[in-house]
Amino acid sequence: MLEFRKSLAMGGQLDHQDIIDIAKKAPERFYKVFWFNPKIRPEEEETDYKILEDHFKKGFCGVKIHSGIHSIKIPKDVIKLVSFMQEYDRDFIFYIHSTPKTPFFSGISTRDMAKLAKQFPNLRIIVGHAGFCMEYAIDVGISLKQYKNIFFETSCSVSFAILSLIRTVGHKRLLFGSDAPITSPIQIEIDKILTLPIPKEEMQDILYNNTENLLEKIK
Repeated sequence: MLEFRKSLAMGGQLDHQDIIDIAKKAPERFYKVFWFNPKIRPEEEETDYKILEDHFKKGFCGVKIHSGIHSIKIPKDVIKLVSFMQEYDRDFIFYIHSTPKTPFFSGISTRDMAKLAKQFPNLRIIVGHAGFCMEYAIDVGISLKQYKNIFFETSCSVSFAILSLIRTVGHKRLLFGSDAPITSPIQIEIDKILTLPIPKEEMQDILYNNTENLLEKIK
């Protein structure tokens, strides 16, 4: 298991040409985000950040990290990355694939994310899969509510956990996500929102308006 985890965490950046090609089909609809591995060998750092900068020049407007696959420690492993993003464009979005700490995935804690939000108050952070389970959503909501630069994405979440987040942080900070095509069919993710005991206006905000408002500065 240890060797497998080490192989996942090895440095190197993925090719994003497929993202570029898809976005070209409807540039008014798609916002490109770069999946970046910040666990970089010293000899590769300059090259990897040059790759990231080149993609920013191609219209990428945010960065995603996967805390589980790449065994990322926050904020330690992302200070340079976030600083680089903020220097290039303060409106860029930082998406964290949040994973609870387990024996297999190192994951991150809400305390880790709070430290990052406090250190970079102008950084707009999206906590991915924020309603992973009820207990996780309660921890996320209570621990991160005070940080207004943090938003909460709904994909792979359970319905009761999404409702818990609405009651804790307010529906205006929730962003609909599908994680398609990797996980659930999109309709399942949509139904999680449509079946919540909340007003239709709040559903519309979660499904559309909140994300539109978040992306408005980038346009």
